[in-house]
Amino acid sequence: MNRIIRASAPAKVNLVFEVGQLAADGYHPVNSLFLALELREELTLVKGEAGTGISIYVHGAELPEAHINAVPTDQSNLVHKTAVLFAQKLGKQIPDLQIDIRKRIPVAGGMAGGSADAAAMLVAMNEFMHLEHGTPNLTIEELAAIGAELGSDVPFCLYGGMAIGTGRGEVITALSNLAFETNWLLCASSKGLSTPTVYAAFDEIGSHTVFTDLTDASAIASAHELGQRMSNDLEQAAFRLMPTLSELVDQLEQLGAIRAMVSGSGPTIAALFDSEAKAVEVSNLLKSQGLVALTAKGQALGARLDG
Repeated sequence: MNRIIRASAPAKVNLVFEVGQLAADGYHPVNSLFLALELREELTLVKGEAGTGISIYVHGAELPEAHINAVPTDQSNLVHKTAVLFAQKLGKQIPDLQIDIRKRIPVAGGMAGGSADAAAMLVAMNEFMHLEHGTPNLTIEELAAIGAELGSDVPFCLYGGMAIGTGRGEVITALSNLAFETNWLLCASSKGLSTPTVYAAFDEIGSHTVFTDLTDASAIASAHELGQRMSNDLEQAAFRLMPTLSELVDQLEQLGAIRAMVSGSGPTIAALFDSEAKAVEVSNLLKSQGLVALTAKGQALGARLDG
């Protein structure tokens, strides 16, 4: 009987996202304050029949069908790339796998949905290869090193909690948890924004920043203080590409958000509220207007096995 391996990993918001000038390697250095949210991608993995390769199935009732349909199920899917790279790192043959992904994080929304899938897959593959081939379980640091080759946000999705991300975002410095729970409303667009396109617009604007010290973030004492600290250097670039985002930010703050801001490269808007009830109330209002609105709490654990 095939073993069923279940794993999950969280969404992230960039509480602070500072972006430096384009470097010689083609990437922008960043200085980011990440927070993991209890909005988790769920992945189930079972061994496939010999010779069937890697099969990926995607579903999710929480997101519109367009988001689900936008996720590739071929070798371009980050989960497929994760399975291949992990096997190669261990010097093993690429296994035949059946993988089911339950999407909860908006697609191409700046919340690390694909990276969360990859992080969950790393944890699942670590267990699968251990059970099937007797390979030693890799540490989270070793998994993060593999994850950094797959995407800049993958290491944080492995660690979760709150952390500083530097380099391309893949160099993680974990911070102590906030002393309070945060309540978020996440408003997703029906259209995604390409991260390279947002960065190109950012370069045209030319608003590079001087990096600040984020190591004291754990001392933030309240949601209102956190809202005052939030910033995103890519926000104006996202507004230029999708002007309706600026209108949505204003609307959310008028409806009672402590702070509303583009998450990462967008186009999802992350709005911080002082209570879960208020976040749910505004979410229901946006849904009645035909918008995609989700609520989530922070902070959350990183990628984990779920049984």
